[in-house]
Amino acid sequence: MTKHVFDKDDTTVEERRKFLLFDVAGQMARGVLAASTVFFGPLAFVYAVYLLGTLLPDDSKEAQDPTPDSFISVSEDGS
Repeated sequence: MTKHVFDKDDTTVEERRKFLLFDVAGQMARGVLAASTVFFGPLAFVYAVYLLGTLLPDDSKEAQDPTPDSFISVSEDGS
């Protein structure tokens, strides 16, 4: 919780500026953390899947497709 530096009567202008500077800097740091999570999170996920793929044996990478006709669509007239 933010301390209320402005409620005191004996605060100086310098203390108020310092408090505002740290408050704004803290909010900007939280924003940078959130933005970096949104940007780098998916990149880290894709890289993790890539690394998992490199651990697979070569036989699984070079094997024939078990369902070779699965991508062929049938036309409406049945041919």
